[in-house]
Formats: sequence, structure tokens, C-alpha cells
Amino acid sequence: MVTLRHGQVTKTVESRWFSNTMFMVILANAVILGWATYGDSALPYLMIAERVTIGVFVIEMALKLYAWRGGFWKDAWNWFDFGVVVISLVPAAGPFAVLRILRVLRILRLITAVPQMRQIIGALFKAVPGMGTVIGLLLIVIYASAILGQQLFGETVPEFFGDLGTTLYTMFLLMTTENWPDVSDAVMEHHPYGWIFFVLYIVLTAFIMLNLVIGVIVTSMEQEFSAGRWEEDQELELVQHKAVMDRLAELGAQVERLEGMLGSQGRDSHAGPPASTAPFADRREAPSISAEDPGPETASRGDA
Repeated sequence: MVTLRHGQVTKTVESRWFSNTMFMVILANAVILGWATYGDSALPYLMIAERVTIGVFVIEMALKLYAWRGGFWKDAWNWFDFGVVVISLVPAAGPFAVLRILRVLRILRLITAVPQMRQIIGALFKAVPGMGTVIGLLLIVIYASAILGQQLFGETVPEFFGDLGTTLYTMFLLMTTENWPDVSDAVMEHHPYGWIFFVLYIVLTAFIMLNLVIGVIVTSMEQEFSAGRWEEDQELELVQHKAVMDRLAELGAQVERLEGMLGSQGRDSHAGPPASTAPFADRREAPSISAEDPGPETASRGDA
């Protein structure tokens, strides 16, 4: 009975209607958190609704822990959901009250509820090693440009290039192309050819380096989405290969049976006649006595 109940709970947790229900609860929780920021007369009712959603989340975690047991902790997304639910249970008063701010993380459970979102986040994490190299190269370019800009424009435009920290912030603004004409106009008042520095820097960072980062992310996402289809193709190929091999084995067995039948027929054709027919063959070969050929006794009586 316990096994049956466990199977029923597992089937329920893994069912489509259960996932859709939890998705709607997560959406409702997101609406409640947003509505609560207005602080109107509906706030007490919103707090009650929030406690109900937290209770639903706790029941969901308990069912999943009972259904999947040790397998629950093998998925990183389950760890995330469990941590969000634990933070939701932190009391509103006391030394841990500040953690209640993190209840907004419950909205992020929408990511775990939608498989496509999980794939995107997984692709972003897988792209981190590739992005690290490109981002490191970008930081080197920014740092070298900041030192060059401070040496070129530090004395004449100190509000943008006064020291290394200010210049690095200016380089970041230029990379985002946010209000960069203000910086370039201030510089070109003292350095008419300063536009060369800004054009080269923006082209190198905003149009080349950032596109490299985007390219790495896009490639990682393509690999992530293709991985599932590749696994399905591999499983289909295994099934087809097994079917072909079974058919070949069946055909091989049929060929062996046919060869055995042909071999037995060949041995029978080369063997002599059966032993039971030998007397009849001898009887056919013996000379026959005709009426014209007198026997020995008749010949002797005639001579007498």
C-alpha cells in the first residue's frame, strides 16, 4: 500500500495538471507581491493570500521530497526552489526579518516552471567560460584606453579624465554610447582631433567586443537547444539500429536452416539404394528358365 501511495504521489507530481497549477500559483504570487507595493486598504487581504501561496509552496516541496526522495537533490533547480521556499518561511520580525526582502525571489520560480526559460538560463551558465575570455579582453582594452585617455585629456578635461577611476567610468559610458557626445564635445573644445580617439574606442568596444560576447551567448544557446534534439536523434538511431540487427539475425537464422535442408538433400542423393530393395534387384538379375531349354534330367533320359 505504501508503494502504491508513493507511486500515486510521484505520478501526481510529474503530471501536467500539477505543473500548470503550480505555474498559476506562482503567477498569482507575483501579482500579490506587486500589488502589495501600493500599500492600500487591500494590504491585509494580500498578506492572507501570500500566506496561502506560501502554504501551497510548502506542500509542493513536501510532495516532491516524498516522491523523488534522494533524486530531488540531483537537480540544481530543485535546490533553488527549496531555498526560495525556506526564505519565505522566515518570520517577519526578529534578527532574520531582513531576509524577508528576498521573498521577491519567489517570482523567479517562473523560470523553473517554464522549461524554455530553464534552457536559456542553462545556456547562459554554459557560456560563462567562453564569455570570460572575451570579457577579459574587453577589460584589457578598457583599462588601456583609460590610461591613454587620462594622459591625453586629464589636464584639460579633468571632470571626465581627471584620474584613473573617473576615466574608467567615462570609458564605460562611452562603451554604452550613453551621452558620449557630451564627453566628446568637452574634449574637442581643447583637442580638435580628439574625435579619433572616441571613434576608435567606440568601434572597438561597442561594435566588436560586445558583439563577440553576444556571439558566444548565441552559440551556447544553439548548442543547448540542439542538445535535446541530438539526444532524441541518438535514441531513435539506437532503436532503428536494434531493429535492423534483429532483422539481420532473423534472416541469418533462416539462411542457416535453408543451408541445412539443402545439405541433407545432397547427402541422400549420393547414397546407395536402400537395403530392403536388394533381394528384388538380385531376383531380376538371375537367369530365367524357358520351356525350350531342357533341364539336366530330361537330357539324360533322351540319350538313353
